Amino acid sequence: MFRLLWAAMAAAVFSLLPATSQAQNYSVDTITDANFGDIVSAASGETVFRSNASSGSVTLVSGSGVRLSGTSANAVVTISCNNNNACNSTNVQVQLSLAGAPTGRLAHITSISLANGTASITSAYSAGSYIVINLAPIPRRSSRTFLIGFDLPVDGNDSADPTGNATSSYLITAQRQFGGGSDSLVGNILAKVIRPISIAKTQDLQFGSVTRPSSGSGSITLTPSGLASVNGTNVRRFPSPAATAAQFTVSGEGGQAVTVSVPTTMTLSGSGGSVTAALTNTGGGAQILSGSTGSAGTLQVNVGGSVPLTNTTALGTLTGTVTVTVQYN
Repeated sequence: MFRLLWAAMAAAVFSLLPATSQAQNYSVDTITDANFGDIVSAASGETVFRSNASSGSVTLVSGSGVRLSGTSANAVVTISCNNNNACNSTNVQVQLSLAGAPTGRLAHITSISLANGTASITSAYSAGSYIVINLAPIPRRSSRTFLIGFDLPVDGNDSADPTGNATSSYLITAQRQFGGGSDSLVGNILAKVIRPISIAKTQDLQFGSVTRPSSGSGSITLTPSGLASVNGTNVRRFPSPAATAAQFTVSGEGGQAVTVSVPTTMTLSGSGGSVTAALTNTGGGAQILSGSTGSAGTLQVNVGGSVPLTNTTALGTLTGTVTVTVQYN
């Protein structure tokens, strides 16, 4: 009797094997790229940006890097189940693990956030080197989606890593709860990381020494290229000190669009009063740095102007400050 019972049980176990081989199979159909867009790396040290799983909006977690782009930076994962009735009643196990080596100035993601799309997330937990995400059943011959947000570290400008387009990748695997029926696909997090921008003065704006007009009005004019001229009754320019246009050098990522802001006027003041000079420039406004992405680029900005003179203009030395600023577009 025992042997017969054992034989019956053995036959029953054997009869289940074909059904198991026909169990549900899953497919990771697509993973949209999470594109953080253009990022200016910090002068030194790591910066961490966080994208929201639901909206894709990005916030700064730590560091002094700056994100220039405003696009969404979450990922949408689409998973489907084959034509098997078990799809309708069996939860799906999804595993997220790191994939490959990051390129450029991006590092591996340090944490994620999750949000339901058309799929329903029942639980999620860390399992050592990967994260387990459990989904409610995906009906047979159907697909469902869920969304992922990321904490993305970006190396600073003191890093030896190159600027330019960069990628950090992860692997999504969908399978049955106890293994089998699996499929995997790599997801990518993208960014263009550029070096910080800076501006340095290399030469002051010096109009030189002039006489004021004996009557009426006049002026001393200095072009951005450094050519000085005067007009007015008995207005004379002295050879020393030499007239020089202000010069600034902008440094940043090659080929990157920038905006250089130069004021249109400046005030020159002395012990006897002040005058307002009108300024002109070359290199101001919308500009493109020399070179190309992945290398350093520069731009030269020159500032000249015109100082009005009358026969009552205050005598003595007049000084002022002109501030030129630059930013990435």
